[in-house]
Amino acid sequence: MSLVTVIIPAYNAEKYIYQCLESVVQQSFHSYDVLVVNDGSTDNTEHILKEYTNKYSYISYRNKENGGLSSARNYGMDQLKNSKYVVFLDSDDYLDSRYLSVLVEKAESNQADVVCSGQYRITEDGKIISHVQYHLDREGKCVLRHLNMHGKLYRVDYLRKHNLRFPEGKTYEDNPFNLAAFFLTERISFLQYEGYYQLVHLNSITTRKILESDVPFKELEESVRYVINHQPNNYDIFVYTLMSFFTYFILEANRKHRYFKLADRKSDMKLIGELCDYARMILESYCPSYTHNPYLSLWKKNDIEMKQKMAVAVFAHMIHWNCEKLFVKIFYKL
Repeated sequence: MSLVTVIIPAYNAEKYIYQCLESVVQQSFHSYDVLVVNDGSTDNTEHILKEYTNKYSYISYRNKENGGLSSARNYGMDQLKNSKYVVFLDSDDYLDSRYLSVLVEKAESNQADVVCSGQYRITEDGKIISHVQYHLDREGKCVLRHLNMHGKLYRVDYLRKHNLRFPEGKTYEDNPFNLAAFFLTERISFLQYEGYYQLVHLNSITTRKILESDVPFKELEESVRYVINHQPNNYDIFVYTLMSFFTYFILEANRKHRYFKLADRKSDMKLIGELCDYARMILESYCPSYTHNPYLSLWKKNDIEMKQKMAVAVFAHMIHWNCEKLFVKIFYKL
């Protein structure tokens, strides 16, 4: 029995998976195994996986028909047997050699259901283009919570207790998953440590133009409802996390790509309008007092940068005043 399983979804990953797997086998931690889910690859991915499974007994892989990133992650979770924890690693990303050791140690010492750490976003030549970091208070807590998968560790029985799954066939599939994972337990820990390296390149999912069919509208609302019904561990931070997500998703994620000049990445204003309507519906239906959230105060001392404080506060009030669509149209022209 290993303490943690690393699940790696892989689809046509021959260009990057060597570096990914090498970062895993170089871990200073030893009680772990690796499950690669080969999601219908048609390139040389399986040949590479055979090399590693023949060389390392703790690495295995499973073949399945192509179903997308969420499908591969869900499939991997279904294969888990005795591991106490699970981490997810995309096949084009890689880890610092201390990654598993640092996250597992935190989980064990705090008996945590979820551990959150930061990450670096990098280019193929290793240039750092973004740095995601948790800034902790004296109690090791923070307000700003990043809903992506990178830098996270989860207790397996906690995920199964709440039947947490990734919505399949969607982009930003990790947001409904983590919104529930973060707020259904008091036992969540944060680390001011960055050991996950996310590769940003032209073929990555984050560079693709977001379509209406990609957005997990139904799944996000289900997560919100489920958390509300089970009483979030910190209601104010839960609501602020929702507002922060909508602000980022509408004002940033759907604009032209911030790292590459992509001709087909033009903003879809029809989708933006639907997202605005959706954000209003969620906040007014489930969090009706959202404009009174204490974390909207620009003067409250916490880990949120002033730029983000201002963006979330302005956008939340634009929704409240029913002028967010006009605001977004003007903002997108800047």
